[in-house]
Amino acid sequence: MNTESRYVWHYTVGTPLGAIAQSGRLVPAAAHVWPNRGGEQEILWFSRNQQWDPSASKDDGLSEARHTLSRSGLHARFGLYRFGLSANDIRLLPWPTITRVADIDVPEAMTMVASGLRCGAAPTDWLGTMSGIPLADLRFEAWTGTEWRTADLNDVAAQLA
Repeated sequence: MNTESRYVWHYTVGTPLGAIAQSGRLVPAAAHVWPNRGGEQEILWFSRNQQWDPSASKDDGLSEARHTLSRSGLHARFGLYRFGLSANDIRLLPWPTITRVADIDVPEAMTMVASGLRCGAAPTDWLGTMSGIPLADLRFEAWTGTEWRTADLNDVAAQLA
């Protein structure tokens, strides 16, 4: 992993791309793996991992199948995509600061860590923001099966529709 990259990444599959393109921004969302207690604020997650953050396959409850697929299986079934934000963006807060600011209590944060570690993620790679990020502030890339390539979100969303 190259931690000196100029970008941190919000990894996703193709399913939400139409809604993202239509909204014009990435928005924070409640974590579906960890039930929201009501006082917690929603977080938009990014990762310093430059290839794929394994926790991304567990973040939105698309289907049970999604949670059991390997990275190559996710790519084949849903497509893999990422949105890059400058690693120096002032809206980003590192782990675990983001959990304190979002009012996630310590036991829940530790559950997040345990779940991340079980799937091969490194919580020290995680950053988050409670702000929506306009697409104009982001770089969009698609996984080809061998490398990440710059892509056009509107074209990809139209192909997946």
